Amino acid sequence: MDQGVAAFVAGIAGMVGALGGAVAGGVAAVRGARIGAEKTAAATRQAVHDQAAAEHGHWLREQRRDAFAAFITATQAVTDASKAVTSMLHDQLIAFNESIQGLIKISSLITLMGPEEAINAAGRVIGAAERFRQRMWEESRITDHRSQESSDASDRTDEAADGYTEMVQRFIAVAQGVLAR
Repeated sequence: MDQGVAAFVAGIAGMVGALGGAVAGGVAAVRGARIGAEKTAAATRQAVHDQAAAEHGHWLREQRRDAFAAFITATQAVTDASKAVTSMLHDQLIAFNESIQGLIKISSLITLMGPEEAINAAGRVIGAAERFRQRMWEESRITDHRSQESSDASDRTDEAADGYTEMVQRFIAVAQGVLAR
């Protein structure tokens, strides 16, 4: 074989090798770029998901805080209305009943926002408020305020008031724990 043909064959072989190397390099570069883009997209999706979860958590804490604060304010309104019942007058008892109805309405916010432990604690407050209302009305029906029956009814009302106060304090502790998380 003469030198010209050898040079020509070597040139063709070099060109095929260069082209093969370029194609292989191009394929590797495209594959690497695709993998990099997929990883970047996955990381971006995760960051967006994490941010959305953090924002939702913040929003939920604010909603719960507002619901808990409104409920605690309503419990204070019940306490204030009960203290205004000085002589078991019908109008005073009606105002006391209305304060309990307000408490029940506000509890629906807690039912919506949760969590379960706060819903249960609010339910216990409402149950205690209902018992307090029942005892207050029972005491108001007694006509002889100097009788033993009146004294017993007054004691039951005081016990119901104490039970209500205890349930309110338990609710506050649960609300503080929920908001601290």
